[in-house]
Amino acid sequence: MKKTMRLLALTAVLTCLLGASSGDPKEGTQYFRLKHPVAGVDAHQVVEVFWYDCPDSYAFEKPLETWAARQHPRVKVVRVPAAWPDRPDQLAYARLYYTLDRLGLAEREALPVFRAVRDRHQDLTSEKRVLAWAAERGLDVGAVRRAYRSKAVDAAVEAAPALRERYQVVEEPTVVVGGRFRTSPLQVGSASETVSVMDHLYRTA
Repeated sequence: MKKTMRLLALTAVLTCLLGASSGDPKEGTQYFRLKHPVAGVDAHQVVEVFWYDCPDSYAFEKPLETWAARQHPRVKVVRVPAAWPDRPDQLAYARLYYTLDRLGLAEREALPVFRAVRDRHQDLTSEKRVLAWAAERGLDVGAVRRAYRSKAVDAAVEAAPALRERYQVVEEPTVVVGGRFRTSPLQVGSASETVSVMDHLYRTA
């Protein structure tokens, strides 16, 4: 009798545990394990690979920032501009990102850039247009010009395609957690669902 009761109790515990995890995101469907984990990164590192001219990247920006700000401590998302070596437009937007990042403005100006490119259909793929946009934003145009032309930004843009490949990303936006797992709105279906999957990966890392 006692043996039977212990068995029933164990079954109840297992059923409870399985039921609690039944709603967890599914590997191979909502997220994927990288074939080659990125070496030397923290288990809680969150990387976003994005493109300023991507509507899905735009839709994902605010939910991602809101999630990062709610964590304790706040999560510093590592931004990687999506860049393929044969895509001059992506390389140009990578240059814009690294220019702003060098000036410490990349996070603050993320949504303004997205709004300019996606809502107002501004082409920010040349120095002249970037400087005109910077003037509209009230930024230090001289500082933006110097950063845009700097060797440090040149080197970052040149390295951007290899950095994207390091995280084994083939679409944008994509989030990589801990250098081991990736998910994206294309895989999950929406920006909000992607945040939920990312949150699960972050908390169980």
